[in-house]
Amino acid sequence: MSVAGKLRELRMRARGDHRRLLPADFTAPLRGVRGLEIGGPSASFGRGGLLPVYPIMASVDCVQWAARTQWHDLGEGSDFAPECVPIGALHILDDLDLPVLPDDAYDVVLSSHVIEHIANPLRALAAWRRVTVPGGHLLIVAPHMSGTFDHRRAITPASHLIEDFERGTTEDDLTHVDETLRLHDHGRDVAHDPVAWAADRRANPITRVVHHHTFTTLSLGALLEIAGVQVLAVQARLPHDIYLLGRWRGEDDAPGSGHDVLVEAARRSPFRVDRVAARDGGGPR
Repeated sequence: MSVAGKLRELRMRARGDHRRLLPADFTAPLRGVRGLEIGGPSASFGRGGLLPVYPIMASVDCVQWAARTQWHDLGEGSDFAPECVPIGALHILDDLDLPVLPDDAYDVVLSSHVIEHIANPLRALAAWRRVTVPGGHLLIVAPHMSGTFDHRRAITPASHLIEDFERGTTEDDLTHVDETLRLHDHGRDVAHDPVAWAADRRANPITRVVHHHTFTTLSLGALLEIAGVQVLAVQARLPHDIYLLGRWRGEDDAPGSGHDVLVEAARRSPFRVDRVAARDGGGPR
């Protein structure tokens, strides 16, 4: 097949993915529960989204690091109410530890395209676990690096994420800015002024636009397993998404008990890097 033909096929497959809802295993555990969304509200979880879980949940509170970001305006007359069904509380909170939220307050934490913007994801995940009831769930959507402007970068290894946690890396960290400026594929991004685009990334402690880390299906699963998540369902989708549902492990759950689920998802992935890793037995991740 020619290059043009292959690109045409990929575009058709991507459109098909975006028209198809995810299977019920991603939504069934969220019916009637109390949720907290980090970085919400998100169109993917609302009516008409691929994971329309807002309407089936008892309540959804949201956390944003600022009232106005490049993705949201949550001030007076904001877009918070129309997206979040049913409407919950909105917390403007620029602290990964979520100090104003009590322990065991929610049945599930939701997150869509947030984890890559966090400099210390294991610290954030520790807080998400704290505010979730024992045995509660995590539903996360993250960009697959192979389908995004990050595809020229290296996969972030688990060792680096552990080092960020042990080092106490904070959200003003600029470690990955130079790499982003050098390797970003502008052809896969929306049209932008290159000077302003670079300035936004150098000002990341204010803008929060940098993707600190890059993920594949298996590397995202590895991060969550380290954080104490048992993976229940996962699917990589064109053009650039990983959808993952997990449950916080209890004392009797063995670490890595969701690894087979991850490897099977990698085998079925539209992204070659996943399929190659699956043929290697799921590692390295």
